[in-house]
Amino acid sequence: MIKIIVLDTNFLLIPYQFKIDIFLELFHLIEGGYDIIIPSGVKKELEKIAAGKGRNALGGRLALKILEVNKKDITFVKSEGHVDDWILNFAKQKRAIVCTNDKQLRMLSKRADLRTITMKSRSKINFI
Repeated sequence: MIKIIVLDTNFLLIPYQFKIDIFLELFHLIEGGYDIIIPSGVKKELEKIAAGKGRNALGGRLALKILEVNKKDITFVKSEGHVDDWILNFAKQKRAIVCTNDKQLRMLSKRADLRTITMKSRSKINFI
């Protein structure tokens, strides 16, 4: 069965912040086939971050470049409303795996009994 994985904004900033190839890590972590979902709201948040200045802007630009390089392996889905709420609702409906480094979204995902992937140390991602 193909698994569905939905990524949030700060998960896509991990490559810049921690020098981790999240797509390679997901490949090693997830057994079997999977589809990666990027909500349109996440892409908009990254564009807003990238348009700023400083280190966060560099992280946003790198995340957008990573999405472009990996676009053949990603499904971009139109989302509406608050991004975290959309991710939770989508994950509940599809029984998707949530990838986040956001403390509140991790807590809400766990409360909703959703499988969640996050940073486990400064050098790898894993299920919580």
